[in-house]
Amino acid sequence: MALAMLHRMNRHIASVVALLTLGCANNPLADAIEETGVDGPFEATPDEGKFDGTAANGPRVGAGGTTEVWAVRHAWGDVTPEAGLAWEANSGLDYEQKYDRWIASMTTEARHHGSGQTFVMPTPYGDRRFHAPTLECAEVALLLRATFASWHHLPFFLSGWDAQGRQTFYAGHFGFINGAGARVANFPSFRTSYRDYEASWTAGQPWPSDARLRGMRLGDDDAIDFLSEGDDVRGAGAYFDELFLNKRVGYFMRLLLLYFGSANLADGANMFHIQPEATEAGDLLIHRWQKRGIGHVMPIFRVERHAADAIEVTIASGSMPRREPVWEEPNTARRRFTTEDSGGPGESYEGDAYASLGGGVRRWRTAVLSSGRWRNEVSAADREAYINDQDLEAVAARVERFDQILRTLSTEERLAVAVAAIEAAREHLRMYPASCAARGRREDAFEDLYELYGDRGLVDANHRTLEDYVFSALVYEQSRTCCWNRTTAGMHAVIMDYANQEQEAAEAASMCAAPTVFRAEADGYARWAAHAATMGVEWRAWTEDEACAQRDVPEDLVDAARAGSDWCSLGEPTTPTTPPATGAGCDATGAGSLASATRLGLASARTAEICSGDEDWYRVDATGQVTVRIDFATADGDLDLEAVRADGTVITSSTSVQNEETVTATGPFFVRVYGYSGAANTYTILAQ
Repeated sequence: MALAMLHRMNRHIASVVALLTLGCANNPLADAIEETGVDGPFEATPDEGKFDGTAANGPRVGAGGTTEVWAVRHAWGDVTPEAGLAWEANSGLDYEQKYDRWIASMTTEARHHGSGQTFVMPTPYGDRRFHAPTLECAEVALLLRATFASWHHLPFFLSGWDAQGRQTFYAGHFGFINGAGARVANFPSFRTSYRDYEASWTAGQPWPSDARLRGMRLGDDDAIDFLSEGDDVRGAGAYFDELFLNKRVGYFMRLLLLYFGSANLADGANMFHIQPEATEAGDLLIHRWQKRGIGHVMPIFRVERHAADAIEVTIASGSMPRREPVWEEPNTARRRFTTEDSGGPGESYEGDAYASLGGGVRRWRTAVLSSGRWRNEVSAADREAYINDQDLEAVAARVERFDQILRTLSTEERLAVAVAAIEAAREHLRMYPASCAARGRREDAFEDLYELYGDRGLVDANHRTLEDYVFSALVYEQSRTCCWNRTTAGMHAVIMDYANQEQEAAEAASMCAAPTVFRAEADGYARWAAHAATMGVEWRAWTEDEACAQRDVPEDLVDAARAGSDWCSLGEPTTPTTPPATGAGCDATGAGSLASATRLGLASARTAEICSGDEDWYRVDATGQVTVRIDFATADGDLDLEAVRADGTVITSSTSVQNEETVTATGPFFVRVYGYSGAANTYTILAQ
């Protein structure tokens, strides 16, 4: 029963609350607008006359002007002999190919916040390598391309539409200018305002620093721990200061990321669609579900070709609010390429064909100088891969083609991907409880589980938690919560404490009560704000941080079609039998893989058995610290125990030769019970 499920929920919220009382910060975009005199962010350029299918016109501007950020010394098509970041001397590669090699060469390491991996960025400066910064998704893509161009003195620019001034602006190696090449409003004269240390610095010398740049931020969500000291929280500006000898690039990068976003990358003036088979590292996968406003940008880091029609693709992406980019291996990334909002068939909620919104796999246009004007072209080498934005049939057909050529996952792999995606979405919501995108990603993964098991009730009983009901999916275009991205982990703690107390009250009255969904109600978020006051936790008022068409809806709408089974009808967890689990315990008391792990409730011991060579997996849904113990007679067979994250990383293990093994970890997590050297035995397992 659902009442009994309450005992599976975590009550240990106080420690989270104590850590998470965040103060307000200035709005860096508003500061930039005041500084430059130009409203932003920029929109996509108008369709009429934007580009001719192979080239987009840019500005007329000469080299060496006061607005210049870096001098152009190479073309993207140049083949130069020197060794570089990811290529040997005399490689025969042009700079477009070298860019792809650099992206593909990036290694990974554990994220500092949250589970999973992120990338490490190598630089041209000896051993200087940097953990990925905390950014929004489009910001990651922009940072990578502009950084490489600046290091190698390559041309780079983007077009953006100033809706207020009704004109196209260009931002690139030449600064922020208009079509005539003149400086726009009060954007900086980078060449005369900031220092460039590239010609004066040599390896072994102290790294030059710009104190003003180092103190700049993109928002109150861009904190970078490894560059901060105590209460001196540093953000993107400090990262740029470490990344660039040419400090002009750091100042430029700040404005580039504040003024440009996913809408500009989905713009045919800046990038173009490509055939699925042509996908390479350095390309971008873009999701778009509306003409204006946000989307999701996922840079492609690796493409492994097994055959012409069998590839594996690895991506990594930031998010809004900003986060360290999350690395997604092919099994997890696959579904990103086969959704409608990746430029596929069908229509958005606004009635626009998804294929017309700019989503899908796109490649950077190559900046070239022609007759005194910079142009963003589709290079000759890319003409066969190119798809015109107006060819909606060809754009939409790519979703089916990706479904064909991306390697098919086994049942066990699909299970593992779905379970990991659910937990990753929960983890994001624990930091940003207003995230409708995370709610949607979680439900996408649940749909995969429903398809695999063919039994929604079984899946929900074994995989749904109280959190999933409290943060039920909302209808985006009818829910203003979806526009609110300034929520915090402390607010999540408030929301869940309210939900737990609500369930405790219902249980005390011998009733079952469906959890209250966190959403905007007739009085806004009053119930949670009041509860936050009783807990002494800051509750941030709703503010619009993007173009929000649904800002005035009276109440958010829960997406009933994507809700789980009725809370009060949920049964007790059972060991799933469909699809069959590989390597399950011989008496089927414990599931045999992380993907099909049996839910392990608190304070409820169960007896199970390990046969020779088998292993049992359990899932602990509770948050906070949980201790799991197994008891057995070691003389009959030595058993061992591990605590494991959703991505398979071992948190801790217990491998003694005693009659019990114990692990303690912060939930949610998984545990694996197995026999040492193939030992078999019965055991009792308890979580508390």
